[in-house]
Amino acid sequence: MISVRHIFGPVPSRRLGPSLGVDVIPFKTCSFDCVYCQLGRTTCKTTTRDSFVDIEELLAELKRVLPGVKANYITFSGSGEPTLNLDLGRLIGKVKELTSIPVAVLTNSSLLGYPEVRKELLDADLVIPSLDAASQEVFERINRPYPGLKISEIIAGIEAFSLDFKGKFWVEVMVVKGMNDDEMELARISSILRGINAEKIQLNTVERPPAESFAKPLTEDEMERVKHYFDERAEIITVPGNRQTFVGQPGVEESDMKAKCGQILSLLKRRPCTITDVANGLGLNMNETSKFLGMLLNLGLIDSDSLADGKTYFYRCRGK
Repeated sequence: MISVRHIFGPVPSRRLGPSLGVDVIPFKTCSFDCVYCQLGRTTCKTTTRDSFVDIEELLAELKRVLPGVKANYITFSGSGEPTLNLDLGRLIGKVKELTSIPVAVLTNSSLLGYPEVRKELLDADLVIPSLDAASQEVFERINRPYPGLKISEIIAGIEAFSLDFKGKFWVEVMVVKGMNDDEMELARISSILRGINAEKIQLNTVERPPAESFAKPLTEDEMERVKHYFDERAEIITVPGNRQTFVGQPGVEESDMKAKCGQILSLLKRRPCTITDVANGLGLNMNETSKFLGMLLNLGLIDSDSLADGKTYFYRCRGK
């Protein structure tokens, strides 16, 4: 599949199936600096919205890629928080004019307290906001938000959007061991979500190497315990230790996935690399690179470690 500046994939997603990514934010420009982020620490923490990409350039790329695409969703996600893009509503509308493939938006929810942001998202087919905390203390510890962001205002924004939105609405909860998995915080999050009009509550835990080494995953049994705090809408998305293979990804070309993973392995055989080294060296999108590095880690073909220059990936030599 073609890789271009703003469009990447399709990449496999446990939640969405094959997803064509649309990246509308500069790398690690975000309102949060989540301890579990697989893309590393936020380098530009902000809540200031801006027009970060040339709309016509992005649409031209999409037009080139779409004829060969088989995807369940066109997904606004990528390298930062997509609602920081001032043109997001216009971009959603333009994409929907070009294709019948449903449009999804993955958001950290930080700007859903803004009425204009909620309005811009109304034309999407699927919106998945995240809610990792119910108390300000836990919110600041796990999401490390831009100063001044209040979890109470974010929750109010999620509630307001869930009442107005006519498309599919799922909420993701990322659970990190020792940070938001205690009985009190889970009960608080569950109580809030009972009042939110969401079809699904998707429970996730750390899978790919996180920004901080202390951000640890829950075990399968621990995730089952977490699930019991929520109602029947809850489903576990990630179980640590599950092997993600190249098989069983309809719509994602297996040969393309193997080729890209093969390129990454060849690069890592020559020298250890950070995610930025891999993405820049192979001309891949950062989010796409993270996906494939995660697959290679799960398959036991590479290792990772936190070094002075960031999270570094190594080829795992046979016999070791």
